[in-house]
Amino acid sequence: MKLFSLLFFTIGLFQTTFADSIRLEELFSSKSRIEYLIKQERNFGQDTVALKNYLNPILSYARVYNDASLLIVYDYMLANGIAKAYDAPNDRSKSLYLSAIKKSIRNKDKEIEFWMKVNYGFYLYDFRDITSAFPIFLEVRNFLPQVSLNKSPNPEISIRNMAYFFGTIGDAESSMIYLNLARKYAHPKSNEMSSILDGLGMAYLKQADTVTAFRYFKEVEALSKVTGDYVRLGKALGNQAVIYWGRGDLKKAVDLLLEDIVYSERFGSKQNTMYAYILLAKVYIDQGKLSEAENAINRAAQYPATKVYLKRSEKEIAEVQLAIAVKRHDDHSELLARRRLTQLNDSLQLWNSDEKLQQLKWMADKQTYIHRIELSREQFEKELFKKRAYSIVVVLLLALSISLYFLFNRKLKIRRVIYERHVLGLQMEKYLSDQKLMEANNNLSSFTIYLREKNEYIANLKEEIERVKQTSFSDIENERGQLQALLESHLMTEYNWSLFKEAFIKEYPYFYNDLLRQYPELTESNLRFIFLGKLGLKNTEISNLLGVTEDAVKKAKQRLKKKIGEERYLVLSSNLKV
Repeated sequence: MKLFSLLFFTIGLFQTTFADSIRLEELFSSKSRIEYLIKQERNFGQDTVALKNYLNPILSYARVYNDASLLIVYDYMLANGIAKAYDAPNDRSKSLYLSAIKKSIRNKDKEIEFWMKVNYGFYLYDFRDITSAFPIFLEVRNFLPQVSLNKSPNPEISIRNMAYFFGTIGDAESSMIYLNLARKYAHPKSNEMSSILDGLGMAYLKQADTVTAFRYFKEVEALSKVTGDYVRLGKALGNQAVIYWGRGDLKKAVDLLLEDIVYSERFGSKQNTMYAYILLAKVYIDQGKLSEAENAINRAAQYPATKVYLKRSEKEIAEVQLAIAVKRHDDHSELLARRRLTQLNDSLQLWNSDEKLQQLKWMADKQTYIHRIELSREQFEKELFKKRAYSIVVVLLLALSISLYFLFNRKLKIRRVIYERHVLGLQMEKYLSDQKLMEANNNLSSFTIYLREKNEYIANLKEEIERVKQTSFSDIENERGQLQALLESHLMTEYNWSLFKEAFIKEYPYFYNDLLRQYPELTESNLRFIFLGKLGLKNTEISNLLGVTEDAVKKAKQRLKKKIGEERYLVLSSNLKV
């Protein structure tokens, strides 16, 4: 209790000290702590000092909770923030990502390791370094079967990001598998679900299944309005515009793209704004509106020129500019556009050309094929080993079974002999007790001694039966029931009762005659309880002799009381010893 009080006090102190910093509630798992911290990510622009001050409390929380995974999430969030500050891949972010991965491996935490490797791969992918991201995503794809996604932070985001990567290199099958897997872990009404549905829509669009794609884009549109994700809403409208464009409804496509641009510009999504303007320019060209197309493509060109990782977008812009120049028969602009395309194609050979993406796709397919062959070979070797091991085990078990059978039979015989001897000893005690009664005079004193000895035998025999149940002799007793039979033989038989009754009447003739006179309604069963009670036997002793429970004796006395009336019963009880 003191430990928890100290912990709550410490947490409260942190929350007061770091009022303008990241916070952590009282959570009891690394996964929930990491997810809680990530939800508080903030963009500090280029102010990395403010970023570090904001994240510093995580280091203190790591000590309070003794949770090494919080040091990993600190590296991850700092790397992320620095990447946003530079808006480009940088050595500092790379170093932090690799540091976080090393820590997760050192901690032997597969779920955190998987999460961090996907994050690092997606960082490279997000800045269009597809070649560097490629081996990382291949590694996590093979690593995924070893991971419990329920224990991994934000599994829906990790799997979705894997889907994005494999979709980019043209592996549509893997992309759709991962998107559907991510969908299982995403909250139905969340921004992550919107992005997953959008990804599925794009996957079906690439396969020319526009009906299914359109259905997904409409779902994204509706869900984005619910979650307030207006950038995603703009993207959903832009994706619908692509379908209308393909169907020849150019006006509808333009209207949706203009609406997409409004949302993208209003909520600061520069890349989506650029994509929407590029697409809008293409639709305008098909409409023959070259001035509008030129204006749109010029708006799009404002963003990618300063971003090395957007060379492919810059190339697409140059292609649109070339198309406009060709339509206008503007030789000078056409020449400039073609020169620019040549330069961009040369740059993309070192960056992310279509040919390079296709090569990566082939390499991924090859790696998958090799991996499957290795798995098949491993499976075959495992099955072969299992069969051999099974054969050896069967032979050993057979030999062991035969040995155990003979050993068991031998032990069983020994136990039966011991059991028989024990039962015989108890039977002899009973015989001697009965013989002693037969040799004595048929008087109540002898019977009283005999009955008390009987009680002692019965009590001991009951204990013996319970003890046997806990030993290896229990099976023999269950099979033969000799001890139980011996117990029942100790009970008062009709013959013993008649002898006892005769001796009792001789000893207490007046008592007996008064009973018959005052209580003519008494049965033979009532007399047994009365006679035994007269001898001073307790309920437990009476129950042992008659072979009934103690409760049954009590109930029999209650019935007798009810039968003869309470006052008469009190008179009768006063004439008994107890």
